Amino acid sequence: MVSKEDLEKRYAALSNKELLDILENKFSYTELALTVALEEISRRKLNENDIKAYKNAKVKEFNTFIRKNIIDDLSFFQKLFFFFIWIPFLNFPIRRNFMDYGFVLKLKQASYYSWTGFIFCIAISIVSSNYFDFSNITFIIIWMICFIIAFIFDESFNRRSQIIKLQRYYSNPESKEETQKEENDETHS
Repeated sequence: MVSKEDLEKRYAALSNKELLDILENKFSYTELALTVALEEISRRKLNENDIKAYKNAKVKEFNTFIRKNIIDDLSFFQKLFFFFIWIPFLNFPIRRNFMDYGFVLKLKQASYYSWTGFIFCIAISIVSSNYFDFSNITFIIIWMICFIIAFIFDESFNRRSQIIKLQRYYSNPESKEETQKEENDETHS
């Protein structure tokens, strides 16, 4: 068990942001940890401007997260690139760039388009070699049509599921209870 003195030593070494993070995530900490964090904050005499700066940084962090996970998706030409140039060593430098900058949605879309491009290419090759013997032009046209199918699926289903997942992640527990109550009231009426 951690003593109050241990927590005081540990929290004295934390930054203001880290202490405020503890208070913001209060349900993840014990009552003793919260008390020690509050005492340390009061010792440091954080003022209203410090707290505003912390809140502004949190809002900026949240907006960046949303931008990287919902708003900043691949451009149409990037989608084309990953679909038709699905060979990993050819598209890895671009994926690495997405990883370095934390673009989660772009990474998922790059994987999606690479895999669908690969699968459609193999499927068309198998059908061509076993059944129809497509010319190169026919093969490319069919592959382009497959890209359109993959593109529509991505815009309709993948993007929507990503948004729903983030809404669940950031939804307010109190609003969930209210929504459930409203749904129950509607079903009993």
